[in-house]
Amino acid sequence: MRSVLHTSRLVALLAVLIAAATVLQIARADDDSPPDWNAAGSVQRFPGGAFVVPNWRFTSGPHVRSAFRDVVADARQATVRVRSDGRDVALGGIVGADGWILTKASRVQGEITCELADGRRFPAELVNSSRDYDLALLKIDADQLPTLTIAETAAPQVGSWLATVDLDREPIAVGVVSVEPREIPHQAGILGVQLDDRSNRPLVVRVFPNTPAAGAGVLVNDQIVSIEGRPTPTREALIRAVRRFNPGDRIAVEVQRGDETVRLTAILTGHVPGQPPSRSEFQNSLGGPLSERRFGFPDAIQHDTVLRPEDCGGPVVDLAGEVVGFNVARSGRTESYAIASAALPKLIAELMPDDSPPEASPAAAGEPAAAVDTP
Repeated sequence: MRSVLHTSRLVALLAVLIAAATVLQIARADDDSPPDWNAAGSVQRFPGGAFVVPNWRFTSGPHVRSAFRDVVADARQATVRVRSDGRDVALGGIVGADGWILTKASRVQGEITCELADGRRFPAELVNSSRDYDLALLKIDADQLPTLTIAETAAPQVGSWLATVDLDREPIAVGVVSVEPREIPHQAGILGVQLDDRSNRPLVVRVFPNTPAAGAGVLVNDQIVSIEGRPTPTREALIRAVRRFNPGDRIAVEVQRGDETVRLTAILTGHVPGQPPSRSEFQNSLGGPLSERRFGFPDAIQHDTVLRPEDCGGPVVDLAGEVVGFNVARSGRTESYAIASAALPKLIAELMPDDSPPEASPAAAGEPAAAVDTP
């Protein structure tokens, strides 16, 4: 039975390679004849002519993805779609048969629901999260659920095919490993306030529009007295506290407003107010929206799968159908990150509450270590 399974997966790989080779055989348009703009494809111009590449020939197209149908069949049964306040925000994977689900932490807030592969929907509770890995553990009231088998093996080699599992029979996207597991550097996030520079107090003299501070409700003349429960008695202390976190991190902000103490929540950004995006930021955005939290991971696999931010948080499998990681961010036009499976069992175990049964406990959290900044 296992040999038959491997044979079917080799056939799937062959189909992918044939589809990729077909792209290279597309007829070149004559110099004098314009490209067919009505064709469902992308026009690539070269000296002496242009190539029209149909979208369905891309690795994200249905012909290529269908070749991976058998590869994702098992993991699909234990994959969920996560919604916050009715919006699709992430994918997730079932890591405990009695309702434990792992997903992308920074995407979940408000009223959370999970849709299973069989169509059932359950309200979910946010149990714990790791700021280091930006992964969260959810709990739904269900039992006897199919679970993911997470491979505790070495990370897939550079050039290996990967498939991102969805609720459908076909993967949501496929790609190849670009870079071996490595640390993804931290980037300081930005709150979006200007502080009083005539004193050493963390006193807000300006709140920039369309920034985390504005969205959180910070006002001019507020004095920011703590970040994530850590006192910020001085201007420098506040700046250091914010810079510990990454863009996309959700932080608790406590302000003194007259005689009143107000507790707010801000989701930090990486954009400096009033400044246009850098050239690299602009180029990366051409491939579509990026994950806000895409920095500061201790260890991640980089692959070239084109994902939407709401398609992160779930399992990614190799050609043998083994879960080799959890997608955690779309970082660039051709860059997505996945937390390698070797780190997941320990991580899930740490995220489990202390009173959870031992057999339900997979892996872990981490001490909050994100980063953010104030202009």
